Amino acid sequence: MIPVAKPYIGPEEESAVAAVIKSGMLAAGPKVVEFEKAFGEFCKSEFNVACSSGTAGLCAATSVLDAPRGSKILTTPFSFIATGNSILYSGFKPLFIDVDPDTFMITAEGVKKAFESDPDIKAVIPVHLYGQACEIHEIVEIAHHYGAVVIEDCAQAHGATENDVPVGAIGDLGIFSFYPTKNMGTGEGGMITGSNQKLVELAKLHCNHGAPVRYHHTHLGFNYRMTSIAAAIGLVQLQRLPKWNEQRRYNGNKLSNALKDIPGLKVPVVRQGCEHVYHQYVIECEQRDALTTHLESKGVGTAVHYPTTIPDQPYYKDLGYNTDNLPIAHQLTKTVLSLPVHPLVSEDDLSTIINSVKGFFI
Repeated sequence: MIPVAKPYIGPEEESAVAAVIKSGMLAAGPKVVEFEKAFGEFCKSEFNVACSSGTAGLCAATSVLDAPRGSKILTTPFSFIATGNSILYSGFKPLFIDVDPDTFMITAEGVKKAFESDPDIKAVIPVHLYGQACEIHEIVEIAHHYGAVVIEDCAQAHGATENDVPVGAIGDLGIFSFYPTKNMGTGEGGMITGSNQKLVELAKLHCNHGAPVRYHHTHLGFNYRMTSIAAAIGLVQLQRLPKWNEQRRYNGNKLSNALKDIPGLKVPVVRQGCEHVYHQYVIECEQRDALTTHLESKGVGTAVHYPTTIPDQPYYKDLGYNTDNLPIAHQLTKTVLSLPVHPLVSEDDLSTIINSVKGFFI
């Protein structure tokens, strides 16, 4: 079976972890600081805080917003649950708007209309989905016009760019995840980046029990720190990331070139001015379930990202949410399908995937 995701840990990562263990500095130590600096340089962010997961980063980011609890935060309904949960976690109210039918992300136009209808929105959390940047520069401009903060959810977009600017350095805050299936991983881990130094520094406090120095707690906070072991893995994986992203783009482009003219199948749309890093290669197909069964019989793994929108999750429905006014997002849950695109997909694998997909439609 060609897996839809295949994390890689090599001898270099093993040696880096062994060195940390030998040093005795297993918790937050110099490796974490080194990783923060290196990742910040990679995504051109001056202010960076390593944390224990992408979810922890999102929760820290929403927690440090200077807004009354109960305020509305605008975001997408078509994302992993952590995007919405981080808003609820900090006592705010998620406000969902529908997504673009081509990119599956919220748009600058949608954000503008939301602010025109409700100028009291205090923040926006756009998601760079599947490895592609959303219209982040325009979204930041609109949000800042209304005095709102932008938190980029970059969990799936390590190295993605819009107009040659990496995601994570454009909004006030950017949140990355280093879960094993991401473009690079640390086992578990995350990074808070951004252009707003004050908010990044507050997020750093939040991740360290609200303490600028030990046993002196100036803010409410928790232990969301990254371990030195995770940082050591991250430093090695970060060196691999440019080559891995290049391979993902090659794989994604080859799949699209081979599948783009098949009736009944829609390949990913790459926005002009954007560099896609293909965290996932996601097609649309009305016959998704039948195609999935066919591909599995041919040894091709698949996944659905995502089978349910956030507002259609049981917990959110109990809060009164639904997708009645979000028809595009709701429809996508029935048609999207992820195919293998990771760097360990070989030429033979690509041929198998392409021939298997074509075989279903011919």
